[in-house]
Amino acid sequence: MQKINNLKQLQAMKRISILAVILMSVISIHAQKVTKGSFGVLANEKTVNITIDYKDSKIDRMPFEAFLESEEKWEEGYKEIMLKFIKSLNQNSGGIIYSSKQTTDYQLVFKAINVDRDGETSGNLLLLDKDGNVIGFAEKFNANGGHFGSQTNLMGDASERLGKKIAQFIKKQLK
Repeated sequence: MQKINNLKQLQAMKRISILAVILMSVISIHAQKVTKGSFGVLANEKTVNITIDYKDSKIDRMPFEAFLESEEKWEEGYKEIMLKFIKSLNQNSGGIIYSSKQTTDYQLVFKAINVDRDGETSGNLLLLDKDGNVIGFAEKFNANGGHFGSQTNLMGDASERLGKKIAQFIKKQLK
């Protein structure tokens, strides 16, 4: 009887191990990774300029220009998106102050690729020097949108989550 129980426990542990390996594989597939350069130059920076660039993205399956034609209050919406984004970045930054209005030695640009109907946003992060040269590139950032509100409101919800993810990513890169 004891052997049967041990065999069942062994089989259960084997299943759990296989599931853990599969789960870790799925998580690592969606993780952000640096594919060019480094973000290490930010280690000594106190303030970094950051922005979200939507101009090459698709929003709710429309090219950005078509979205602009249907979104009457984009300027107001974009300001709100950036406020949420920067607030979240600064709450999770670990020391760097992020701003969209200061002149700094380095600029981070989140290049949105796709924004779904619920505001879910995916894109890549670029680190530029003063001359606009790309010195760091990280891909595969993704954040869920919201559940209620206008398209820009839902995008604002995603920008909060993106701010947290990017701040955590930068902190990890500077360790």
